[in-house]
Amino acid sequence: MLGGCDIIKLGGNPAPIIPDLDQKTAQGVVRLFKAELDSNNVAAATRVLARENRQPYLAIEKYEKRYEIERLGRRIAHRNITGVKVDTLSSTSQRLHTEFSYIKEVTFTTAMLDNLWYIVSIEELPESR
Repeated sequence: MLGGCDIIKLGGNPAPIIPDLDQKTAQGVVRLFKAELDSNNVAAATRVLARENRQPYLAIEKYEKRYEIERLGRRIAHRNITGVKVDTLSSTSQRLHTEFSYIKEVTFTTAMLDNLWYIVSIEELPESR
């Protein structure tokens, strides 16, 4: 006599691979940036930013970007990343269309500089309803 039923799942989708929070991958640097914003550490979040010409920001430029990054942090902080679409622009540049809590979308353009990935552009898209 069988006392219950078993649900057996054959095949199916494998568990998604979540990149580490580091600058070794383009997705990792975006997740690191998001983690710093979640912990309200704007100074650390600006350390993973670089100019579009792949030059690091000067300290004064990071300070000037602080308010813009704080504003973005208020909009995406403590929202889960629910989707990422990656466009490979070149071997050292990727564009990540990132969805937060199925509502907010932000596009991050990343570039490799000295074997580390940096965010060189952030574009907020209008919220979908």
